[in-house]
Amino acid sequence: MLYYIAYCLNIFFMILEIFILLYIVKNLLPFGMALKGLIDILAMPALIPIQKIVKHSVLKCFKLDISPYILLIVLFYLGSLCSYLMEA
Repeated sequence: MLYYIAYCLNIFFMILEIFILLYIVKNLLPFGMALKGLIDILAMPALIPIQKIVKHSVLKCFKLDISPYILLIVLFYLGSLCSYLMEA
C-alpha cells in the first residue's frame, strides 16, 4: 500500500516540476497568451506559499522572483524521498 502511495506522489511531484519549469521558461519561449494563462493557473497554487515565505525573509532583497527555483529544489527532494520509499 505504501508503494502505491509513494508512486502516486512521485508522479504528482514530477508533473508539478514540469509545470514549474514551464512557468520559469514561459517568458523565454513564444507561447500564446492562453497557454501562458494556463501555466500561471496551474503553477500559482504551489508558488503562492513559497512567495509569502520569501517575502518575509532575507531573500526579498533579490529583484528576481526566486520562489520557482526554491520550489523546484523542494519538489526534487520530495520526489527523491518517494523514490526511496518505493525501493524500501
